[in-house]
Amino acid sequence: MKIEKVIDKIRYTLSNDDLKVGDHVYSIGHGRCIGNNDWILHELDYMDFPKYPHIIENLNYSPKYKPYEVSTNHGYSPKEVYFKIIKMEKHVIVKETMFGPNYEWVEIPLKTIE
Repeated sequence: MKIEKVIDKIRYTLSNDDLKVGDHVYSIGHGRCIGNNDWILHELDYMDFPKYPHIIENLNYSPKYKPYEVSTNHGYSPKEVYFKIIKMEKHVIVKETMFGPNYEWVEIPLKTIE
């Protein structure tokens, strides 16, 4: 799943697809497990984003017990909880007009926020 969020004039595109060991991820999704392999999203919470990344240490994509799918240096949760930054953009003025500036989103290099 891909999501976007604008914080401090930076537009972040995040995804929980193709997570791998070593990725810097953020615990954004909140929900609950149903049975052993289903999960329902309740909300997205950006309170600690982008200040406190977690680092994936182990992946256990197993239908046996969903709550332990992704293990990070701060704990573990289902895959649906964690998102990594895949794109960052900032708003820049591309043209001044008599009605004010025209803006455009311009991609900026990805960086890990520590």
